[in-house]
Amino acid sequence: MVKKKPTRTVGSAKSSTPAKPQPSVPTRADRFPWGWALLLMLFTALLFSPILGNELTNWDDHFYVTENALLRGPDWKGIFTQPVVSNYHPLTILTLALNYQLSGLKPFSYFLVNWLLHIANTGLVFYFSWLLSNRQRWVALFVAGVFATHPMHVESVAWVAERKDVLYTFFYLLGLIAYWQYLTSKARFSFVLAVGWFILSLLSKPAAVAFPLSLLALDYWKGRSFREKELWLEKAPFFLMAFVMGLLTIYIQSKKAMASIEMYSVLHRLFFGCYTLLSYVGRFFWPWPLSPFHPYPPINQLEWFILAAPLLLLIAIAVVWYFRRNRALVFGVSFYLANIILVAQFITIGNTLLAERYTYVPYIGIAFALAMSVTTYLAEPWRRSISWGLLLVAVLAYSTLTYRYLDTWKNTESLWNTAIRHAPSAPVPRSNRAHHYYQEALKPQNASRYRELMQRAGNDCDAALRSNPNHYAALDIRTLTHIRLDELEQALPYAQRMVQIEPQNPKGHVLVGTVYQRMKRYDEAIEAFNRALAISPNDPDALNGRGASIFNGKQKYREALADFDRVISIQPTNGMAHLNRSRCYFMLGDKARARESAEKARSLGTPVPDDYWQLLQ
Repeated sequence: MVKKKPTRTVGSAKSSTPAKPQPSVPTRADRFPWGWALLLMLFTALLFSPILGNELTNWDDHFYVTENALLRGPDWKGIFTQPVVSNYHPLTILTLALNYQLSGLKPFSYFLVNWLLHIANTGLVFYFSWLLSNRQRWVALFVAGVFATHPMHVESVAWVAERKDVLYTFFYLLGLIAYWQYLTSKARFSFVLAVGWFILSLLSKPAAVAFPLSLLALDYWKGRSFREKELWLEKAPFFLMAFVMGLLTIYIQSKKAMASIEMYSVLHRLFFGCYTLLSYVGRFFWPWPLSPFHPYPPINQLEWFILAAPLLLLIAIAVVWYFRRNRALVFGVSFYLANIILVAQFITIGNTLLAERYTYVPYIGIAFALAMSVTTYLAEPWRRSISWGLLLVAVLAYSTLTYRYLDTWKNTESLWNTAIRHAPSAPVPRSNRAHHYYQEALKPQNASRYRELMQRAGNDCDAALRSNPNHYAALDIRTLTHIRLDELEQALPYAQRMVQIEPQNPKGHVLVGTVYQRMKRYDEAIEAFNRALAISPNDPDALNGRGASIFNGKQKYREALADFDRVISIQPTNGMAHLNRSRCYFMLGDKARARESAEKARSLGTPVPDDYWQLLQ
């Protein structure tokens, strides 16, 4: 027999030391697809680039930016202690304050930050979906592509007042990613990161209170048992912080933003809540009509699909239960519900039944369930062509709608034109457009169109009041347009109506006084201004109006001067008060002070009549 020589191998007995293990090289499938992620982010940047030329609108942008005193300075204490528009979101206000320090009221920087945040969020959704799908590139592309291009998300990105949406989502996604990394590695640092990102998300928008529910959805997707004690102990800090923020939000919004039980009964809230849960799902697939304003229907004219919503929702729940073995479906639905349930109008908040911005995070769940179902249940021969075809169709269709819809958010007029086209009888869009026309009429460059713009504003107010005779904002603008057009007899009933509706609101009393003052009924004017000051002692309009009435009707110049001095102490930049104070000084024989106050008024942009200016020289 011929003996075979033993073959020499690495690490054989001939070697005294074991072979050095070779580092494992990630396969192509395991590597993060940076190229695809960056390509999608670039596409998103190009798609939304038109918003960089947008203007600020009169829909909450004045509360957040143009009239927000917290941004000046900035007021650091106020930013972290005062709610803005019935919400506590100091981190959002802080970013707007930084914008203001950078560019004042020029809109470019504000839109630039929103634009960058949406691009960053697209990348985070891509990475998050890639991790959850066990590194499936197509799933990440589909979910992030839908997130980036869906037209229901335009509102969150193209509206400066919704900075809170894109900002809280940025930290929210970072928190979800950190928690998933904790689940896969059990690294305590990842858990601490999740807590930190959650806190920043909460400080950006109270909607982040849904974060603990999203974590439970991730636990389910990971296959954890809900009987584990550790699972619930981990959630304790998240639920505690969410509970505190929830109580604070309810306290703030209960004063103004929530509709009273008298306005909508418990039964109506049930119909509305079930309808919105289903409607948002339907609009994921068929996002139409797109509008900044989706009003509540009249409670005595509810459509059949709202009345049938509870039954339809039960059917939908039964369908999900039937397909409960599809874990992606259950996870996606759970993630959607976790992030939509608090704004589903079971508790009626605001004056719209649907708000497109509410879908910004929830649609991630629906897109993920759809994508995973395609990759799991489609037969192999057809899977690749169908999946890539579905991605192409979805992104192209959504992108086309989004690109067209971006025009709506270009400025105030285009915003409300779209809203009125889809809801012509809704009073809020009408009164907001009326306010825009009124403000435009007051600009010196529009002097030739003054009467036309005032009449447009009045027409919109009339339309709003036909739908709701007690719509306060429309009554306000209609009174002002009549005053500006010197139609005092027509103005008075609207101002008096405002007082009847809200007797504790000084604005109505001020307008009644203003009309009487223009009519030279000075005693009645002073009485109306006094009623306003009894409600709000430092109301500058009431002080200015009373001072003018005392000056013209009583010729008590020192008494009038005291009112104008108070206005200036409250509003140092009130040009009209400086001009009025100048007239008082002139009548009191102090020509030097009169000239000084008139010069101050001119420096603040208040015109000084030529004949009066000549008297001061």
